[in-house]
Amino acid sequence: MTIIISGENVADLLTAGPGLLRIALGGGPANTAMAVAALGGEASFAARFGSDAFGQAFRGRLDAARVDLSHAHDVAAPSTLALATLDANGAASYDFWLEGAADFAATELPAAGRGDIQHLGSLAAYWPPGADVTERWIEESQATVTLDVNLRPIVLERQHDAVSRLERLVRRADVVKASDDDLRMAYPDTDPETTARSWLGLAGGRTSLVVITLGSNGAVGLTGDGRRIHVPAPKIEVVDTIGAGDAAMGALLTRLAAHGVAGVCDDLEETLRFTVAVAALACTEAGAHAPSAREVEEYLADM
Repeated sequence: MTIIISGENVADLLTAGPGLLRIALGGGPANTAMAVAALGGEASFAARFGSDAFGQAFRGRLDAARVDLSHAHDVAAPSTLALATLDANGAASYDFWLEGAADFAATELPAAGRGDIQHLGSLAAYWPPGADVTERWIEESQATVTLDVNLRPIVLERQHDAVSRLERLVRRADVVKASDDDLRMAYPDTDPETTARSWLGLAGGRTSLVVITLGSNGAVGLTGDGRRIHVPAPKIEVVDTIGAGDAAMGALLTRLAAHGVAGVCDDLEETLRFTVAVAALACTEAGAHAPSAREVEEYLADM
């Protein structure tokens, strides 16, 4: 089963001391593709690489990780940049430079077969003009559709239809992953689990599983048949949390590719344990670390 991932690359500029910056290559969907590949899955990234040095660095990073780039294109546009600021707990906040970037002007995305997974999310799912193309990509899909909400404040500030677009994407997705922060940003007056449960019951919707990541509190899975399973996060020494949610999404996609939606829902506790372990390991190294399948296996055996 091929996992076709659409979305952006982002060059994260991180403060590394007074007057110093460190560059980390990332972007939610790119990190997710890296995580799938590291865990042994078949990831194909439908990306647009900018014409600057960052664009070639992104391509080299993904190619080295054995992510399929047959649906990726080089275009005459700049790469997306972000200034990432880490707090005392290693959590990151971002200021983005998005206008005119290569990542958000997709004109078409590759067709997916019935047995494939189509994954979308992060900035590219909301930022025009490519967001309209991404939405059409899943409208009549016969593949399994997955969504990583990964909402950012700049999206809500600059794209006034972001929440309504989010709801359309949720309705067309079989599996949705969101952090509790994502849900609070979109619906500040509603408990995150209440929002997630409402997504499982959207009229005409196809969502059968919503996974809510809770940072140091682990993750919760909610199914269409009313089950709720919570798995705590393992105790780790956090270096930073950059890419942790993306790694969690990669873990979830890997499980879906191996077991299908029904299989994941039937063995949801095991899927969540795997997902939070991958996310935890991602936090033990700087930048968007993608743990290998062996690293995760050994970690779980020691827990």
